[in-house]
Amino acid sequence: MATSKPAPFQITVQGNSEIPHPAERAIVNLKVSSSGPNKAAVSDEVITTAKHIESLLRDLGEASEDASNPSPLSHWSKKSLTSSSHVAYDRDGEARPKKFSSKIPFDIRFKDFKALGAFGAKVSALPHVEVQDILWTLTPATEKSFKSQLRKDAAKDAIEKARDYCEATGCGNLVPVELSEGNVYMPTTRSGMVYAARFASAGISEEEEGNEEMLDAGPQDEDLEFEPQEIKMILDVTMKFWADFPR
Repeated sequence: MATSKPAPFQITVQGNSEIPHPAERAIVNLKVSSSGPNKAAVSDEVITTAKHIESLLRDLGEASEDASNPSPLSHWSKKSLTSSSHVAYDRDGEARPKKFSSKIPFDIRFKDFKALGAFGAKVSALPHVEVQDILWTLTPATEKSFKSQLRKDAAKDAIEKARDYCEATGCGNLVPVELSEGNVYMPTTRSGMVYAARFASAGISEEEEGNEEMLDAGPQDEDLEFEPQEIKMILDVTMKFWADFPR
């Protein structure tokens, strides 16, 4: 009587790959905002500073992702002015004077980090400016160029793990039968606290100088220095193998 062939031994493992690369873009999330009891004055303060920032950006040339373009900017945009108001109450429940707030957010992307430092030194001298954080990224072209190597490294890692399990269990004839690829993952790399503090510490407080003097301020004595962060491209794959045991 013929004996039935035993079912193959199944091994399922996850392969991992990781490639680090210096950041190629710095995305500056900048906000111009002000608040006070006079709605018109608050809006005017924000608009005046926003126009000054626009002038600084235009001086850097037309933004472009093209590496041959001499501008240090890859992109910049700003949103429209938004305003709001609220009434606070004191401990006795009495309404305080209405307070008005206005803001204009900017999305500014640098490909030249030395120019980012020079821009930061100038912006830090302006009133009503807050750099919320700096996001470090890679270009889409760089991400694409490394995907092939990420896949190969992840698959090799999975195969090595499966071989280790075969060696430990005594199975052989390892055959891959299924592979599932995850998405390329790049953990967000932000430098909010550190770099926003650099912008702020280089500026002059409004209590010390008038707004007009600050808007007329020329370049700072020293540019800020920004070191590009390291970006890690990560890919995981799940591989299924069949193996058998020698009789």
